[in-house]
Amino acid sequence: MTDRTRARVRRITSTTFSLIAVIVLAVAGPLLAGLNSQLAATASAAPSGETTARFAKVSIESVTPSMVTTTSRPVVTIAGEVTNTSDRDLTQLSIRMQRGQRVADAAGLRTSLAADAATFERSGPFVNVADRLAPGKSTAFTLSMQLSGATGLGIESTGVYPLLVNLNAVPAYGVMARVADSRTLLPVLSLPPNAQRAPADSDVGQDSTTGDVGTDGSVAADMSAPASLTMLWPLAAPPQMAPGRVGGSQPRLISEDLAHSLAAGGRLRTLLDSVSTAAGLPDQTPDTSDGPGSSAPPSSTTPSVAPTPSKLQQAICLAVDPDLLVTVRAMTGGYVVTSNPADLDAPTTPGTGSDDAADWLHDLTQVASRLCVVALPFAGADLDSLHQVGNGALSESALTSPADIVDSILGVRSIRGLVVPSIGAITTDGATVLAANKLSNAVTSASSLAGGGSSAGQYRVGNLRLQSYDAPISAALGGIGTHPLTPVLTPHDQKVDLADESAVSRRQSALAAIAYPSIAVPVSKPADPTSGQAASPADAEPTVGRSALLMPPNFWSPSTADADALLSSATLLLEAGVANPTPLTKVVQQLEGEVPQNARLVEPSGTMLAANRGWLPSAGTSSDISADATLSWQLQASFVSSTDVNSSPETYLAPIRADLLRGLGSPSQDTSMDRISLRADRTLRVAAVGEALSRMRSSVTLLDPGGRYTLVSERSPLLLVARNDLDLPIRVRLDTIAPAELNIDDVGVIEIPARGTRQVQLPTRAQTSESMSVQIALVTSTGVGVGTPISLSVNSNAYGKPLFIVTLVAGVALVLLVVRRLWHRFRGQPDKADADRPEADEATKALAATDYEHRLAQEAERDALENGHQEGGHE
Repeated sequence: MTDRTRARVRRITSTTFSLIAVIVLAVAGPLLAGLNSQLAATASAAPSGETTARFAKVSIESVTPSMVTTTSRPVVTIAGEVTNTSDRDLTQLSIRMQRGQRVADAAGLRTSLAADAATFERSGPFVNVADRLAPGKSTAFTLSMQLSGATGLGIESTGVYPLLVNLNAVPAYGVMARVADSRTLLPVLSLPPNAQRAPADSDVGQDSTTGDVGTDGSVAADMSAPASLTMLWPLAAPPQMAPGRVGGSQPRLISEDLAHSLAAGGRLRTLLDSVSTAAGLPDQTPDTSDGPGSSAPPSSTTPSVAPTPSKLQQAICLAVDPDLLVTVRAMTGGYVVTSNPADLDAPTTPGTGSDDAADWLHDLTQVASRLCVVALPFAGADLDSLHQVGNGALSESALTSPADIVDSILGVRSIRGLVVPSIGAITTDGATVLAANKLSNAVTSASSLAGGGSSAGQYRVGNLRLQSYDAPISAALGGIGTHPLTPVLTPHDQKVDLADESAVSRRQSALAAIAYPSIAVPVSKPADPTSGQAASPADAEPTVGRSALLMPPNFWSPSTADADALLSSATLLLEAGVANPTPLTKVVQQLEGEVPQNARLVEPSGTMLAANRGWLPSAGTSSDISADATLSWQLQASFVSSTDVNSSPETYLAPIRADLLRGLGSPSQDTSMDRISLRADRTLRVAAVGEALSRMRSSVTLLDPGGRYTLVSERSPLLLVARNDLDLPIRVRLDTIAPAELNIDDVGVIEIPARGTRQVQLPTRAQTSESMSVQIALVTSTGVGVGTPISLSVNSNAYGKPLFIVTLVAGVALVLLVVRRLWHRFRGQPDKADADRPEADEATKALAATDYEHRLAQEAERDALENGHQEGGHE
């Protein structure tokens, strides 16, 4: 081959490879660019509630210690699992632990979990997890770092710190990037000994934010200003009673969801079993020394002797929805499940949860006898929705009556005069509803208040006195369990993608959240050195001050492990002296006392309350609800109690109003699906109530006799029959429309027996014999029309006015003629009326003078002679 040929071959070869490279780049370039952009987005993305493309998932399965104390090991260990959730292999998997800045306020309990990974500045070394991980496969990991020191997490003071577990890997066709992470919080109540932190001499002062530094370098918990710990324990569930039911009828449920929740392992069963331990019931299994029941009396205490309440018992208060109690009690006597809640006549199947309901209610009664109890609004009725409806009696049923319902079912005396709003905040419209019902004490989120700080977290807005709480802590408590949720009052910057976090991670964040108010002792702002005055306690932060009112969402779902961990942590805070138990009764007493701090209500920024409140009923729906509620009260007032009926007017109509309140609930979380479901349920319930009331009204009727109705005389009564197919006697009256010629007297109020009939006589007076049309309707004693009006065609045998006048004139003339004849006879004067009569012959006069027998004989003889003469003449 010549040199020229070789050069030509080289040029052709070079050109060929160039073309191939161009083609490869053209085909693979977009794919690689997309992959790199995805990796870049994954590396920089932070969980903010929006879906982010990820290649893997990090699940934290344990955090040790869950709360750092002086007795803890000086090492933080996180164990968990890494799962490849993509459709491609991951290689060179490495993981490390990172720490962010100490949480500065309650909002930071959630924003720190949604912050960018770059803000977690303190980090440990990467640890190899696996060389390769196929799609769908998992591998375990364990990370450990020193709690303090330059090479560790660098935690030198108490507080709550965010932790990040960062996973790096190389996806197939990609480059090294962060492919997943998991976040949680670490509460540091105190610090274990550390030689590097130990003071060099005894003259070292104290830091109010870190507590005392011991000679061994330990940092004690700051007990200079213990928080006032009060924890509500909500027991509530979405409404399950099918609409349209009246008192005395068999309970109809829309599903078996409540039965499953009451059964072993169910949400409500778990909540009750967990708090039973905190209540220190004698039959409960004793807990460990650091468990929630550690300060309770021994289990051998006899039930007849009231044990001294533990600190945890004093701090906990059951917050019970009366609708839940009403439904569970109804289930204990047997119930059915409807196949179509919208159809009152739909087929049903027998319920299976009666025994579980009875057991749960029995156990709750025991627990309630040991703990404080406060009633929630009925069925979670929303204050703003009640304001939209504008029915005062219905608002009273939602806010004032629940305490009486709870007391009657549980046999306790619940707290009065405190409203715990279902949505968690009081708005201006809500305050108007409270004022109308003469309720002056309520709970609201600190984010719904504007004004100066309060050391007790208590504020006055006009005549309304409010106890504040931190909504971010509620969000952390709502995030635990089997069905985590994000409450409505969570701003956008505090929303965390709960689906990306494991149950342990979410539990750990909740433990840190409930500990935060007790750990984060507020520091007075430094005084102005030129003023010569000390710092003012009014400048304390956070807004809730030293009040640690913990209020989980109504439908929270902690597992047994979650609930036990929360109660154990609360016990630890109380026993450590950083928190004092404050019964809810004491909170109410404080509100009823002097509350000097003024504030104003605001809409929490970035929440549903500040945006379009899509769950509120429309104007038309509000009008229907108000009208139906008023109608139910009117019908109730017309019913009569009876010894033959196992129901009273109030218990008979109460389920109807309960259905209306069940349709006025507030959303449990900030999702469009939740709002849609809420509106759909309201529409269904309002329609069912309207149909039930319509059926009730049509069950009381007049039986139409049909055809023509004939009165025997002008004063003959109208005879009618009224029928009542309802389960209670009812008082009614008759409204009639008749022409002027027919007067119908009012018979007043009559009572129709339950499921019976009654004959009614309407006194009438007809003034004509012509046919008349009469309209008759039944109306209750309270003015509600019932049944269908009937129309009668009435005829009467009365003569009428003209004939009456003729008869009267004739009668008067006859009387005058008789008087005239008698007048002449008495005076012996011949009557002119007899002047034209012929004189009687002698035979007639003689006959008139004889007696009757002789006269007959003479008349017979005379007749015979006359007949003889007539025969002779013919001959």
